[in-house]
Amino acid sequence: MIVTVTANPSIDVTLSTSGFAVGEVNRAHDVRRDPAGKGVNVARALARNGVEATAVYPADASTGLDLSTMLRAAGVRSASAAIAHPIRTNITVVDDRTGRTTKINEPGPAVTEEEARALSELIGEHVSASPRWLVACGSVPPGLGADFYPALGRLALHFGVPLAVDTSGAPLTAIIAAGTATLVKPNLEELEELLGRSLTTVGDVVAGARELLQLPEARALVSLGEHGALLVTAHASWWAGAPAVVPLSTVGAGDSTLAGYLSAVDATEAERLATAVAWGTAAVQLPGSEAPGPDSLHLDDVSVVEDPDPTLPIGELSA
Repeated sequence: MIVTVTANPSIDVTLSTSGFAVGEVNRAHDVRRDPAGKGVNVARALARNGVEATAVYPADASTGLDLSTMLRAAGVRSASAAIAHPIRTNITVVDDRTGRTTKINEPGPAVTEEEARALSELIGEHVSASPRWLVACGSVPPGLGADFYPALGRLALHFGVPLAVDTSGAPLTAIIAAGTATLVKPNLEELEELLGRSLTTVGDVVAGARELLQLPEARALVSLGEHGALLVTAHASWWAGAPAVVPLSTVGAGDSTLAGYLSAVDATEAERLATAVAWGTAAVQLPGSEAPGPDSLHLDDVSVVEDPDPTLPIGELSA
């Protein structure tokens, strides 16, 4: 069992257009609604591929209830803590002509101290059952505070459960400072923001990723978009990439990448990375934040290189 925590879940509304024009009236030829939030997306991807997962999140009685209903219909286990204010609705506009994706994310509901305490207790119940991973993802809504991620780290350490984290900004800074994450999954832009410098070569990224590793067994999975991904430990690194594809939607692709890594059991780090890239590549070819299923995964197409040349520019990485 893998438990995911999404502090700021959402309903994702994806509008597909043909030639999106800023400042003009645009018409969508397709509209879809998906249960979302990064941890929710991870749980959806895992469940679709037969991996037991439970999504834990706060939910109100309107939009939050819709989220829970959609997850149940998709066969995803979930557990929610009640909050008063509606969860987010996030908007994604996809331009079919250019492949460009524009996202507008709401900040999320204000969470009271009592609601935050109930959410923490719910998470504690699931972590005490010793899942294979605790996965904490995404932003933190108003009211949960800067200690939310470090508190999850302390909880994971107490129960001996490895913690995987996919967040950015202040929450990422806080969990790195706490030093309790077994796996961190920033993308290149998030890693550059955290470190305050540009990372243009493989060596730059590997060195930067190692600055995040505090536990002896810690590793960083750095997604590089169309240029694949790097997996970094204290003493080794791997790069993996797949043949170029035409993206339909990049929303949730990083979440599928993380889910792929977590899904691999009794595998080498190279095999886990290859699985991660296969899942992420499949995700970008699907609409909205739809999770890839077994039929869309092509592990044999993924190339893996151990200890890649540190002088290689990131922009030149390709399968």
